[in-house]
Amino acid sequence: MFNQLVFKPHEIANAIHATYTFSNGWMISVVSGSALYGRIEDDTYEVAIFRPNGNMTEDVKGWNSKAEVSAMMWVLSQL
Repeated sequence: MFNQLVFKPHEIANAIHATYTFSNGWMISVVSGSALYGRIEDDTYEVAIFRPNGNMTEDVKGWNSKAEVSAMMWVLSQL
């Protein structure tokens, strides 16, 4: 599912950002780059998950692989 993310430049220099909103209203935000919990050169990503009401679940989860982000996306799509 990772390939459904469309990355754009982040407001932080040398970083990228993508969001995806599922049909059930849940949203995932994925970032990578300097000053974040993911590094572009290491192919790792920081993830934040938002409930349908817009509130973020607990805290961000850092240092995720593409496979881990895809797994989170699959779970969110099933809620």
